[in-house]
Amino acid sequence: MKDGHKVVDIHNHFYTKTWLDYLTTRTEDPRFEWTGPTSGLLKGYGIVMGHSDKADDWDIDVRLKGITEVGVDIQLLTHTAPSAEITGSKELEWVKKINDELAGYCQKYPDRFIFSASVPLGDIKEAPKEMQRATKELGAKGFQMYSNVNGELPSAEKFYPIYEVASELGMVIQIHPALVPLTADAMKKAGLPFQLYGFTMDTTLALTSMIFQGVFDKFPKLKIHHCHLGGMAPYMMGRVDNAYKRFKGEHVMKGDRLPSETYKEHVYLDTLSMFSPAIKLALEYMGPEHLMFGSDWPHRASGTVPGNMETLDKVGLTKEQEEMIYGKNAMKLFKI
Repeated sequence: MKDGHKVVDIHNHFYTKTWLDYLTTRTEDPRFEWTGPTSGLLKGYGIVMGHSDKADDWDIDVRLKGITEVGVDIQLLTHTAPSAEITGSKELEWVKKINDELAGYCQKYPDRFIFSASVPLGDIKEAPKEMQRATKELGAKGFQMYSNVNGELPSAEKFYPIYEVASELGMVIQIHPALVPLTADAMKKAGLPFQLYGFTMDTTLALTSMIFQGVFDKFPKLKIHHCHLGGMAPYMMGRVDNAYKRFKGEHVMKGDRLPSETYKEHVYLDTLSMFSPAIKLALEYMGPEHLMFGSDWPHRASGTVPGNMETLDKVGLTKEQEEMIYGKNAMKLFKI
């Protein structure tokens, strides 16, 4: 609770222990290496790509204690990159295993955890079946996709069956950064972590492409959660609209409305920014109905829950807006 309001964290991640243990057996990138009883490093492509610092990354009982201490009432658990397509022919098997484990945690603590299901993005024929199973049998509240799947953007028509099922079920799809962004080579040349610009640029490219390629015109009921305060999208919309007007005759752009209008209608943002002026801009553009609290727990690049709450406090929200963003919007959108 915060100031008497329920806190729902819609952007956080939970590795399953079985997945981490599998990653330790890999000889190819990416792979995981335990560095202590509760800590380890995700390695690949010549760099350290991620960290597991504490047991709350993968132990649900420790996570429950952690969220209780910082005042989070409910977390919407999602798995995180790397996703199961790295297992090749065993992707569907791993997706089911991950979804079953996350569902088990939610069944153990039904008042504190819900989850968004992983989708076999490399096995599109099986994706709708697993989405239906995860929803109807496991109680999933949404789905997780990535900003690129082995270099292919989510605007590709091959992913349309996923959008069709999500639209029919009235479920939200989270677009999360892929482990390897399309700008990976540029980020490495700059000596910068992928999490800095690579991740937010990737999701922004993904959403912009979905708009320009007419995905939301094809699926008018589709709802997307764009992580990390919408990447760069809210702050680029003037330029995006202008490009749509000026270059439509030279590029394939199927959208029927201005991108800024389509984005505002179909997309929801978490507040993870760690910079209150950015949150103010997103609030002005999107309105309080399309913002929800998110922490990106447990990733290092995203600060802490108390720190993110403090940043949000500096925005100057009204009491009504605070209640909506911290919990009310999420309760409605994810049917909690």
